[in-house]
Amino acid sequence: MTPGRAPGPRGRRAAPPPLPPIDFQAINRVALHRLPEICARWLPGGRKEGDEWVCGDLSGKPGRSCKVNLFSGKWADFAEGGASGGDVISLTAAIHNLSQGEAARRLADMLGIDLGGRHV
Repeated sequence: MTPGRAPGPRGRRAAPPPLPPIDFQAINRVALHRLPEICARWLPGGRKEGDEWVCGDLSGKPGRSCKVNLFSGKWADFAEGGASGGDVISLTAAIHNLSQGEAARRLADMLGIDLGGRHV
């Protein structure tokens, strides 16, 4: 055996340790405090009306068919067959056509949240 090398089949390395789970609640908590900024960036044709961000659809066109509650994170896009969700991660997933995990990582990266060794 060569010093410094782990025993095992030639050319194979041990699998990396499992990554810690994504803390969806923590990401949503931070994102909720910056939701007006997030909506302005990702839904640029919309505007703040009272407690909601209002726009035409999830592509950010002008209109009134899509609404995001800026305090709870709940949203609905009535222009797209009634798509809806209950938090900022699900909104991110819907806007960018991502899985919930991918959306959480993208949001964490944008907000500067350290995911404990996960690559974002």
